[in-house]
Order: sequence, then C-alpha cells, then structure tokens
Amino acid sequence: MKVKTIFGMVFLGLLMATNVSGQSYSPDVYEFKGANGLEFDPSVMYEMTSGGTIEFWVAADWNDDPGYDPALIVNAGPDGANYLIAISRERDGLILASGEQEDVAAFNFADNKLHHVAIRFFPDEGQDVLIDGRFVAAMELDIASVATSGFWLGTIDGEGNPFYGAIAGLRIWDAVLTQEMLVNNVMQDVFAAEHPELANLLAISDFNTSELLLAE
Repeated sequence: MKVKTIFGMVFLGLLMATNVSGQSYSPDVYEFKGANGLEFDPSVMYEMTSGGTIEFWVAADWNDDPGYDPALIVNAGPDGANYLIAISRERDGLILASGEQEDVAAFNFADNKLHHVAIRFFPDEGQDVLIDGRFVAAMELDIASVATSGFWLGTIDGEGNPFYGAIAGLRIWDAVLTQEMLVNNVMQDVFAAEHPELANLLAISDFNTSELLLAE
C-alpha cells in the first residue's frame, strides 16, 4: 500500500480553515501510520446508546486498496461494537457499524484533504452524518448496548484494520448538536469560547499528548 506523509498538509489545511473563520484556534492533530493506533480504557463517556454527537476532522491517506476498511473510532467489547466508525477501503464513504448492522455515507475522501465529520445519534430515531457542515446521509442502525473493553482510534482492536492518515479535534457530546451549532463552533476552542453545549461535553482529544480528556 502506497502511503505518503501528510502531517504538514493536514496542519496547513487547518490553518487555512482557521484564517477563513477569523479565529486563532487550530484543532489538535494525530497522524496515524498504520502501527500507532491509540487505545484507551473503557468508559461510559464514550457510549452512544442513549444518543449524542461525535465530531472530528479526518484525512485519509492511501492510494492502493489495503484489503480492509481502515478503522477511525471504535467503542467495543467481546460481544461486539457499541459503534465502529471507518472509512471504506476505496475512500468513497464513511462506515458506521453497531452490533451486526452497518451503513455507509457516500463521500469522496480520496482528495487527500481534511474533512470535518459529525455523526449525530438520535435517541430511538437513527443517526445522520454531516461532512464539512453539510448533510450527507441518514441511517437507521440500532445502537447495540454491549459491555465495552476498550476505546480505539486508528485501529479496530489495537491491531486490526489500521488507519493511515490523520484525525484531529475529536469531541464526544452527550447531546444531539444542531447543524448550525456544529458549523458555528467547529473552529472554536470549546473552553475559551464557552461552547453553548459545554455542559454536555463527554470527552475531547488532546493529541498533543496522545490523550483523551474525560469530563468530570
């Protein structure tokens, strides 16, 4: 699989987006090279069984078919995934899976650009996917309530389905954020700018230290 270094491109893209928005904020970035996925202890903070929002930036960086769908974000245990988010091997869609179900939101990730993704989990009403502030797909998965043993970024279980590219600015919310709120706050520091849903923030990335910070 042909891979190229993209950290500089990703960071430049973030700076360009920042300049357009008129803000001085740049999301934290972590570059995945296939063998450096991140693993975290299980926590109820990551669960989406009762609804919520997961938002992040992502750039997919491979050319040849890797033979699998590279994993982005996985909350799972021995009995399956509460949710699994991946990019299709052809880089033409975002995959959301839970339990035995999965669906795909068609989108071109093959442009090697950084895109902002928001997945909204509606309680008992399915999910939808927004990319770069625009509605892309509606889904009707039943989010599986399973005991989780870990939370992974850039890999499905610590080893399998490794991701090549970058993830930035991961935020997990215990609320279904409106499209307008997502767009207006995507280039804002949630703390300095006092995000209107700050009380519902469950977890936020600090990729400068390779950590996820959980709400207290």
